[in-house]
Amino acid sequence: MKKRFLFYLVAFLFVWSCQPVTNTEPEVDKTIHSLEIGTSTNPNSGMKSNALVVRIGNIYYITVDEGTDVTALAPTITSGEGTTFYIDGKPIDSGVTPVDFSQTAKLVMVGSDGSESSYYICLKTGNKLIDDQVYAIMRKYDIPGISLSATKKEKIVYSSGYGFANTTTMERVTSKHLFRLASISKTQTSIGIMTLVEKGKLNLSDKVFGKGGIFEQELGTEGLVSGAGQVTVKHLLQHTSGWSDEHIFTSASGLGGQDVLGRMKYVVHNIPMDNTPGTKHSYYNMGFGLLGCIIEKISGKDYETFMREEVYAKIGVTDIWVGGDQYHQRDNECVYYSQDGKNGYSNDMHLIRALGGLIASSDELMKVVASVDYGDVFPDILKKETLDLMYTPSEAYNRYALGWRVNYPYYPDWSSYHGGTLAGTGTLMARDKSRDAASVVLCNSRSYLEGFDDSMYDLLDMVMDQF
Repeated sequence: MKKRFLFYLVAFLFVWSCQPVTNTEPEVDKTIHSLEIGTSTNPNSGMKSNALVVRIGNIYYITVDEGTDVTALAPTITSGEGTTFYIDGKPIDSGVTPVDFSQTAKLVMVGSDGSESSYYICLKTGNKLIDDQVYAIMRKYDIPGISLSATKKEKIVYSSGYGFANTTTMERVTSKHLFRLASISKTQTSIGIMTLVEKGKLNLSDKVFGKGGIFEQELGTEGLVSGAGQVTVKHLLQHTSGWSDEHIFTSASGLGGQDVLGRMKYVVHNIPMDNTPGTKHSYYNMGFGLLGCIIEKISGKDYETFMREEVYAKIGVTDIWVGGDQYHQRDNECVYYSQDGKNGYSNDMHLIRALGGLIASSDELMKVVASVDYGDVFPDILKKETLDLMYTPSEAYNRYALGWRVNYPYYPDWSSYHGGTLAGTGTLMARDKSRDAASVVLCNSRSYLEGFDDSMYDLLDMVMDQF
């Protein structure tokens, strides 16, 4: 009996000794509970109300009131017991230590166990209502950088950059950074065409193909598809040419390496029209590629030179260009971050120059809008009768005029607008006659989630309503 007891005791002790030891030490809290910049801890900063703080991943986006001294703001940071904080390598006493937030600041949190977590703080002055909606778009649709500008009575009343032009170098976006305009480029091409019309060098009724057409020599007159000889300059501007299949983008139909006229030569001889010219609206990028070639042939200048010398020079705009194809070709231009496996650097920007290849800053683009809006503060570069033509919708579709969208049903006071989409690019520009306001938003990424476009529209309407 005694031996049996000893056996069971030894067995019990052996099994008990093999059980894992449970760590009873409390887990270290390694999270930031809150980060605030308030008026109570910054009484002399010029702040009128507490800062707007939005966290996206490991980045804190903060907006403080216009006029705030951002070089000496004391942040209030709370976390677990024993946590210490450093900003740009300097220890921070929460709610006490002033920090220079004029540049992106790096926040390091050191836990009681010595572990470190890093964050970034992007602080700016601005309108908190507007900025809150911009930050919501950035967070929901994964947009690294946004530029926004707005005018009231043809004067810029708000312009701001958000996030990063380059996430690798942490270069902050400003309203001076250049973004691809995508299809907003069509509005610029329209202005170029109407400039030639106003000078009497071109008529909207001019035929484009066939005998007597603008490209009679380049594209020939024999063997054209039925209806091609009816296409006019106006049809191209209205997207009522009769074609709908696209052959302008880099790899379309095996036409890689061909310029716009080379591609159009294939189309005009091989691709039957879907509709009689002028009878139905069908968005056709190739048509605007061809309009760029018309500008070049009539003016004797390449597209970019004509736009810069004959349009932008008149209004003091110096920073609108045809963009480069590749990352290394940037100059004050943001980096493009594509989504859903698309490649933002796959398009030949020179090829699509007149339909989607221009780059501009949001501030410069607002100057262009002010020059074609019937206003009397900023001189218009086109006569009233020319503007009337440009903004008159086609008979085939009352929501598109000559290179400009019009008659938006949800915002009926929008006199003209246009958006743009390329891989890595989302843009929208609008002018509201009743509010005498205009605004543009440029993004260096494009989301394909449902609601992205609606969010952009809502943002611009709210921005113009603020002023």
